[in-house]
Amino acid sequence: MTKTVVIVMAMEAEAKPFVEHLQLKKDETIFLKGFKAECYAGSLDTTKVYLILNGKCHKYNVDIVGTVGGAVTTFAAIQALHPDVIINAGTCGGFKAMGGEVGSIYLCTRFLNHDRRIAIPGFDAFGVGELKTVDLNQGLLDHVGAKNGVVSTGNSLDMVKEDEHYIKLHKATCKDMEGAAVAYICDQLGVPMFALKSVTDIVDGEHPTPEEFLKNLGTAAKCLQEALPKVLSYISQNSFEA
Repeated sequence: MTKTVVIVMAMEAEAKPFVEHLQLKKDETIFLKGFKAECYAGSLDTTKVYLILNGKCHKYNVDIVGTVGGAVTTFAAIQALHPDVIINAGTCGGFKAMGGEVGSIYLCTRFLNHDRRIAIPGFDAFGVGELKTVDLNQGLLDHVGAKNGVVSTGNSLDMVKEDEHYIKLHKATCKDMEGAAVAYICDQLGVPMFALKSVTDIVDGEHPTPEEFLKNLGTAAKCLQEALPKVLSYISQNSFEA
């Protein structure tokens, strides 16, 4: 039985519908004073649920997106809350070539980096950092109505040719900015983890990514809000091993 679930998210707009749906309450006692991550706590059935936001940048006052925020927030959440499982939930870019559409929901347990190119023996594999986290059964995918996906992570919203090469090579279905970083910390500390991603934009489509992302962010966030309770209700009855 899964008792404590931590959901790590980067953007307030992604998290707000779910916070309101589960009536999660802000808990300001969890993290060090001055640390920008935010914790929202509640429960679903007998499962404790903590939604952790990376928060707003102290300098630029925008959502802390990217691998640094994702990794640091995940580490702090594990240290403070000792979760049984972590879910990295958020929006992503999808790929028409892989069957992606705006609003598609993916459950992912494979992660890699597409922009860490280190052309030195040994460091090249570390740069890509491919990880497999847990095994998700078909029952969960069916329960949520999700596809099985692969997350490729980078710190840029756009995609250069070198990024595209790695994404295609590893047959990634989701392009995001945090997933592989969250997976790396969880793998290092032995915490089971998977990702729930909702597509905002089609990376290999005809519309510019920034425009499509902003246009569809609300739709994708609503899809997350609908999918997350289904995930939680299912995993509350099942255990995961890292």
